[in-house]
Amino acid sequence: MKKRDILIIFCCALCLHGSLRAQTDSVRTALQTVKSKYNSGAYLSAEIEARRLLEHTPLGDSSIITLQTYIAFSLIAQGKPDIAREHFKSILAIDPDFSLDPVYTSPKILIVFHETKQSFFSSRKFINNDSAPSLKNSLPSITYRAIVFPGWEQIHAGRTTTGSLFLGAGFVTLGAGITFEFLRSSARQKYLASTNPPDIRSHYDIYNFYYKAEIASFAAFAFIYVASEMEIFAFDHSPSVSIQPAISSVRGTTLTIDVRF
Repeated sequence: MKKRDILIIFCCALCLHGSLRAQTDSVRTALQTVKSKYNSGAYLSAEIEARRLLEHTPLGDSSIITLQTYIAFSLIAQGKPDIAREHFKSILAIDPDFSLDPVYTSPKILIVFHETKQSFFSSRKFINNDSAPSLKNSLPSITYRAIVFPGWEQIHAGRTTTGSLFLGAGFVTLGAGITFEFLRSSARQKYLASTNPPDIRSHYDIYNFYYKAEIASFAAFAFIYVASEMEIFAFDHSPSVSIQPAISSVRGTTLTIDVRF
């Protein structure tokens, strides 16, 4: 492969990485805009901007929770607590452990939130035959992004710093491995085509260097991939398989097995 083709591969990788970083920065800026409008008392504008982002922007769970929080806050400030309750319920559906700071949050907002939280878990308890709600099962599930490329799942989940580190390291090591593979192939052809001993030795040394560099690069990518997978499953506390008792009026006590994919 020509050097131009190698540069094209690197440029494509860098462009993809740059586009993901640009998207992350854009979401962070938009969230800051919503926060500024709310803090300045422009509650209707903050609500509209937050709704627009939810409808037209792919977001991780943490960003969705942030936007839903500002929508609920803005609605309460506009005297619409009943509508705000629905947005608090959306937050609790994503993160049942979500809570508001009792010191920095308005008492009016705290009252609406606590009433909504009590109602939310009471309704879930009724649906689950009076059994305690399983908080862990409500945590966001791991998606296919986890196995496609290191860092993608973390960015999707809203952990942009960790995701960007894994993503960048993955692009660098994989790109280096592919580059050294093509360089090694070219060096091998020159080595096999050599006829005199000095050229043979020189071309072999170059070939051997690219060979070791290729192995090291792919090994580094494999390490980053495994580390990314371990970080994902360590962060996600919900079990992949769970066994729960259930009471049925027809069959009595039964066991249900829940397997997550």
